[in-house]
Parts: sequence; structure tokens; C-alpha cells
Amino acid sequence: MAEHVIIGNGVAGIKAAETIRKHDSGCKITIIGNEAYAFYYRPQLPQFVAGKIEEERLWGKKKIFYEDNNITTCLGKTVTGIKPDANEIILKDDSTINYDSLLIATGGFIKRRSYPGSDLNGGIVQLKTIDDAKNIKEKIKSAKNAVVVGEDFLTLALIEALLSSGLEVTYLLRGNRLWPEIMDKDASDILMQRLKGKGIKVKHETDIKEVFIKNRLVNGIITTDGEQIDCQVLGIVDKLQPSIGFLTNSGVNTDNGVLVNNKMLTNYDNIYAAGDVAQLPIDPDSEIPEINVRWLKAWQQGQVAGSNMAGNNAEYDEVASISATQICGIDIVSIGVSNQLNGDYDIVRGDYPHPEIDVYKKLVLKNDRVVGALFIGNVQEAREITKVIKNKTNYSDIDKKLLKQMFDMFSRISSFRGFLCPVCKLELPIPPDAKAGDKITCPACGIELKVTEKMLK
Repeated sequence: MAEHVIIGNGVAGIKAAETIRKHDSGCKITIIGNEAYAFYYRPQLPQFVAGKIEEERLWGKKKIFYEDNNITTCLGKTVTGIKPDANEIILKDDSTINYDSLLIATGGFIKRRSYPGSDLNGGIVQLKTIDDAKNIKEKIKSAKNAVVVGEDFLTLALIEALLSSGLEVTYLLRGNRLWPEIMDKDASDILMQRLKGKGIKVKHETDIKEVFIKNRLVNGIITTDGEQIDCQVLGIVDKLQPSIGFLTNSGVNTDNGVLVNNKMLTNYDNIYAAGDVAQLPIDPDSEIPEINVRWLKAWQQGQVAGSNMAGNNAEYDEVASISATQICGIDIVSIGVSNQLNGDYDIVRGDYPHPEIDVYKKLVLKNDRVVGALFIGNVQEAREITKVIKNKTNYSDIDKKLLKQMFDMFSRISSFRGFLCPVCKLELPIPPDAKAGDKITCPACGIELKVTEKMLK
């Protein structure tokens, strides 16, 4: 009987386990997770913090799922190392687990930078796990003001959670724009206007100089330009880093993440990686970030890895770098090179940006080939443009109707009637005969959604 072990109880790990069980009803599956919880919807944590959803709605899988699929769980356990030559995993308590095939789906962690006073940690928060969310919910009970410093989507998720909880929020942006990996200045400005419109105070090119602690709790900060800001909650968020520390000296090839091929296989023939921890091969001239997965892509990579662990020959053939999320109610999709890094690219964006309606779309070209795209506010062409990039299509060969729909604000052509799943951001079509109140289940993450009148318009 084959023994499959999965390190990671997130979306990639869960989908791999489901896929293995689908192909092999008799094998042994073990999932190791460093959190003591069943699988939950991380993208819903801001709404949980703000009290918009109950904890019950966070759970993507419950205990019965693991029992029904005959999955052994080791939750609340930390892996400290692996020995590929012995097919052995080492846990923090020095116990070991053996495997025939192994999936590394450990996701990422926030490596928080340190400031004078921040080592005391009272009131300093981040929002990545359910324990983080519970910690924030407790701290905001006695708080009025919050300061958040950072740049990317995790920072913005925390800001939205704190703002929705009734706190006055000041946002320190270390650079001159949001999420510089994927956004240019125009795209960032659209989101910045939305943040300011919600009452968030934004300070550009500003960082923390010192943190004030009183009675072991945050009492305020001093910024790098000398301003003192009172706050009872301080969010310090840096870029998500792949969790690969336990692989030191293992022999598994790593770079920024775990190096894999399109079968999600590492340099060992029985060790796979998927999700935010996996680094796929890319075009060396593309300048696409090697790791930029997010929820839906992790689900797809977990499916490929699980299929191959069960003895199949599946390949991951999607665009190596794609992100889809929602910030302050604005949908965002980034594909490939969405923020060109030098002058060797051409940009097509029609009459955009349109900050007055929160819409911005652009294509990034290199030698007439479409290598990237960015959608803000209206993402209905993202699926077709993903195919264009995947197929290495030249701009001159793109369907003119698609380009008209994308760039002509007065176009009424539409090939997609639907919406983005609020959890995994999969495009969900609305059936032609759907009516308000009908339920649609997302095939990727399993969340159940109600059709509203707004969706039908």
C-alpha cells in the first residue's frame, strides 16, 4: 500500500489529497499542518475580523472530510527537516514519518522587519492565519486607531479588515505605489483613491522610525519624517516568503522557492511541490516573478501534483505568474508581466485609466507578443487574455472584437456573464436561466454563493 504524505493543509495540499484519493481508494494519505485547524478559507479572514461572517463560514473542510476520505492528520505539528534518501520526514518533537511520495505545500510566511520598540510585540499584528485574525479581533475591542505599513495584497487585506472594524487607519506606504510587483503608478493611483475615499490616511514614501510601547502595548509610532501618530494596533506586513527553511541540507533544489518542473516534480522522483512554495520554470527573458501563485493556481497545482503522486502523468500548463484578488471591492487580475521593469516593452491601454469608475486595463507587449496584462475594476476579458499570453499570441493576431471590448469604454460587446468567486477568484459564469436567490457552488474552492439582482444586470 502506497504511503503519500503532504506537508501543508492549505488549498494545494487539500486538493492534492482529494485527487490522490480519487485515483487510489486504498492508499494511505497523511497531511501534516503546522496549524491545529482543519482547512479554512484564508481569503475570508478580513470579513471574519470585521464581523461580517461567523467563524463557521471560514471552514472549507471539517473533521468529517478527513474521516470520509481516510486521511490521517498531524495538525499542529511542525516539520523541521526531510531525508530524501531515507524517504523520511522529521518533526519538531524528533518523531519521524516515512513516505513513498511527498508533496511540499507549505505556502509562505511573513518575515516581519524589526523597528526600535517592535520587539516587545504588544499590539503588533499581521493577518495571514486564523489565529492572527482572532488576535486582531481581541485587540480591536479596546482600540480606536491603527497604523499599517507594507505594500502588497496582505497589507491591503489587513487595512480593509481594520477599517471595516471601525478603526481609523493610517497607511504608511514605503514606496510611491501599491503592490509594485504588479502595479504601475496609474493602477496604484486608482486603488489609492478608493482607499482615501474610505477615510484611510495614506502617507507615501514613509516608514516607521520607532514604536512607542506603554504597559507592554502599542501606544503610537514616530515616522521617518518625524511625525508622531497615536495607535493601539500596529500592522507590520512584508512580502510573503516561501516556507522552505526546513529544506536546508535536504538536497531538494531551491531558489526563491522549491524548484519544480511542469509536473510539479522536484529533483527527486518522488518529491513534489505546489502552491506558493513552488517555483516553476519560466522564460528567462520574460522578467515574470518566479513565484506569484495565489489561491486558484495553488488549487490547480495541487491537483496536478496529486494526480502524479497517484501514478498519472499530468502537467501544469497555465501561465506561470498570475494573481487575482479583490481590494476594497475592486477586482484585480494580473497576468504575466503586468508591470514592465525596463524600456524593452510596449504598452497598450486604449483610453485608460478611468479613475472615476475604478477601471484600468492594459496589455504588455514584447516584440509584438503579448507577455502580460493588468485588469483593475473590470476583469471580464481576463480569461481570454490569459489564453493569448499562454499561447504566445502576437498583438496583431488578437480578435479585434476582444480588443474593442477591452479598450472601448462605449463597447457593449460581452462574452462573459458572471462574477469572480470572492474566495479563489475563479470566473464563475451565471446560467442563462438564473434568477436572484439561486445558489452557485464554486467548483474550485467549494464555497456556495447566492445570485443577486446586481449579478444579473
